[in-house]
Amino acid sequence: MKKLLLSVLVLSMFVSFGMSNASAKTIGVKVGYVTPKDDLKDYDNDILFGVYFNMGHFLINNLNFRPSVDKFNLEDDNSKTEVWGIHFDWYWNFLGTKTVSPFLGFGPVLNYYNHDDDNTADEDSDAGVDLFLGADLNLGLPVSLMVEGRYKILDIADRNQTAWCINLGVGYNF
Repeated sequence: MKKLLLSVLVLSMFVSFGMSNASAKTIGVKVGYVTPKDDLKDYDNDILFGVYFNMGHFLINNLNFRPSVDKFNLEDDNSKTEVWGIHFDWYWNFLGTKTVSPFLGFGPVLNYYNHDDDNTADEDSDAGVDLFLGADLNLGLPVSLMVEGRYKILDIADRNQTAWCINLGVGYNF
């Protein structure tokens, strides 16, 4: 039931943007490296995979809305948990958009957990927030690169569930 509810939420977000003047300016894929910290430090580091959409400017020219979905695992000797993140990220290109455009950003995240402990499936979800910085690299082609570092608070009610993440993204610009 939670998967259906999350799917409807994400789909409605994209449909609502499709009916307004906003539309995807970039569609990209990202890969990253996640290092769990604090209460999660016993878990192994993992690779993150995701998809992002640059929906364009919002309110001011240098503020972009980039929703995304990504997945990584929290795994130790006894358990494995898939973490699916639905991100509503705001990127501020504080020097404007150029060939190299550095940014700062933040975004609320809905983290969906699929626990697989002792062959029993258990699901959970938490609201979190990501803080990040990085740069967009416009290659002068329809392809662009994004490099970012993220500080992930996976559960805002328990701020000791954190992770660091470094991502590299490749996007197709419309």
